[in-house]
Amino acid sequence: MDIRPPRAVADLLLTAVPDLRDRLLDYRIRRAWPEVVGPDAARRAQPRTFADGCLTVAVDNSPWLHELTLRGEELTRRLSERFNAVRSLRFVSGRIETEPPARTGGGLPAPLDARALREIDEATGAIPDPTVAAAARRLLTKAWRGLPAIAVVTALAGCAAAGGPTPARDDEQVPRRSAAADPRADAYYAYSVAQMHVQGGRFKEAVPLMRSALKRDPNSAALWTQFAQLLVRADNLEEAVSAARRAVELAPDQMATRMTLAELLRAQRKYAEAEAELERAIQLSPNSEEPYLMLARIQVEQKAYDRARSVLLRLVERQPGLAQAQFLLGRLAIETESWDEAITRLTAAVNLDPDHDGAWSALGAVYAEALHKSDEAIAVYRRAVKANPDNPAFAEKLADLLIRLGRLSEAQSELEGLAEATPQNPRVWMKLGAVYYEQKMWERATDAFRRVVALEPSNLRARYFLATTYMDGGQDGEAKSELERILRADPRSIDARVQLGFLYGRAKRFDEAISTLREAVNLEPKRPELFLYLGTAYYRAKQYERAGETLREGLGLDDKQKDLHFQLGVVYEKQARFDDAVGAFRRVISLDPKHAEAYNYVGYMYAERGQNLDEAVQLITKALDLEPENGYFIDSLGWAYYQQGRYPEALKELKRAVAKTKEPDPVIYEHLGDAFVKNGLDDDALAAWEKALQLDPAADGVKKKVDDLKDRQRRVKGGPKASQ
Repeated sequence: MDIRPPRAVADLLLTAVPDLRDRLLDYRIRRAWPEVVGPDAARRAQPRTFADGCLTVAVDNSPWLHELTLRGEELTRRLSERFNAVRSLRFVSGRIETEPPARTGGGLPAPLDARALREIDEATGAIPDPTVAAAARRLLTKAWRGLPAIAVVTALAGCAAAGGPTPARDDEQVPRRSAAADPRADAYYAYSVAQMHVQGGRFKEAVPLMRSALKRDPNSAALWTQFAQLLVRADNLEEAVSAARRAVELAPDQMATRMTLAELLRAQRKYAEAEAELERAIQLSPNSEEPYLMLARIQVEQKAYDRARSVLLRLVERQPGLAQAQFLLGRLAIETESWDEAITRLTAAVNLDPDHDGAWSALGAVYAEALHKSDEAIAVYRRAVKANPDNPAFAEKLADLLIRLGRLSEAQSELEGLAEATPQNPRVWMKLGAVYYEQKMWERATDAFRRVVALEPSNLRARYFLATTYMDGGQDGEAKSELERILRADPRSIDARVQLGFLYGRAKRFDEAISTLREAVNLEPKRPELFLYLGTAYYRAKQYERAGETLREGLGLDDKQKDLHFQLGVVYEKQARFDDAVGAFRRVISLDPKHAEAYNYVGYMYAERGQNLDEAVQLITKALDLEPENGYFIDSLGWAYYQQGRYPEALKELKRAVAKTKEPDPVIYEHLGDAFVKNGLDDDALAAWEKALQLDPAADGVKKKVDDLKDRQRRVKGGPKASQ
């Protein structure tokens, strides 16, 4: 006698229907989801289906959809560590199903409602073996919300009629089994095998199996509905609509069948029929939100905003506490630029559901982007942060808005709190580093970008920002090391090459700068700005001919590149090609009438040569209109006045130039000394020229001015000359 140990029901299920293994895996993934992604994301995203290694996840609003898509690689890795079968994630927009509350202690589970009990009765009625049917009933009652009911029932139906499936003959569509007492068992067995193909993405192979199931149970509205959905995935929309119509004929009083048909009619752009089905669904279940929302969506697709609004108002009348309806009314108001109503509706949505990310985001956007009311937008995001202290997305949105407004210290405060709350979030550290960088807080910026690199060693963009921060902070050695790391990881990185070229240029290693920037040009010879960088390197190396050739080559790619024209003008000025230089700068002005540097350059060149002085003053004044606090432009104006013989005005402007320049400039002090002399202030002139010599000891012209003035002072006093 063959005596075998007893087997658990779950083992029997997995043996009879291998497809159920995937369903159980799906269940385990759902259970582990909050732990894998974190509580914040779990509130906004929910696993839906798992097929062929791909887990599809529904996300209930756009901001979180964007967030999780960006984190897709990380989350896939974390899931794969726990579930080897998960190879990829797909995020889609969708509603989040409410999970039943967990039972605590020894309390009894909540009783199932009448509809659930009726579905269990109907499903287990297809199982001929009373013992297995009883087991199925217990399983379904215990795990009604945990596993898809049809999966358990069909599996039990299959193993109840026989010990397991047997190989199918070539002329059969369903794997052959021993004769079943009830044809519905065969129907649901065929359905189970069809679902195995569906899970593997073999939709067309599943179609004949579903036909076999329907042949055995042709009056099942549920099967016809499933068949319709399968046909859509098998690219057979016409037959899918016919199947959905059959489901409606069999179950005309079921909202779900009419909604399925409406969705398929919408796909055919048969909007009127789709809307009619949804109106019937609303009549069947006037308090259910789904048909109202689908109907409004179809009308929005047709840009029938007034009709969509009427539908949503009907829903609000039925469910005044439904935040999603208020949110959608707010979005419709945004579409029609009805800003007051948008604010009213979105405010109602967040008051009803403080966790509604989409409503908070839309409300903030209305104030910030549509109405340009920054303070109100900030207040909205601060309220969102307070209402959702465990949701870092709102603090980040607030920081982003503050950054756009240039309120960097406030943004810094928000991001620092966010970094403390989410220390493993590289995006937050990246933004914090950028805020520190803009405020020239080099050490803090360096630390923030280092954090990003530690969290994401392959993030070359973070390494680039780290290198740039090192450069601006005067740590050229560290900057060079980071840039070289980037180039080892990505030998074609143009940005890293350009920065490395700048670094060599700053160290006056011009040959290496030119070589590095030439490599960048060779890698991407169609980028005009690379010719600008290379031309500038030649200019700094005093190779003016090569500089001009390179800049003109860049202009051959794009003659409207104002920076190339400007730098070419600088090169021409060094080559004493005065007219060519003026022409280049005037070309800049024609391309950009607000280019202050170009106005100043032409004006100063005229002033230096003592020609066209009235025009020189006009040009420099134009530059100062654009940048009134620019000390160098003020110096140009003072020098133009000097050349016109307007010495008191010149002295006034040159004093102001010294005060406005951040770094002392020897040329400005030389000009100031010249103006002091013309105003009879010789001692002040000597002090200014001596300051110029401290800044540039090689300025022979200034030395001569000092010696000549001292000689003149001695002659006045009767003393010997300086040379004696």
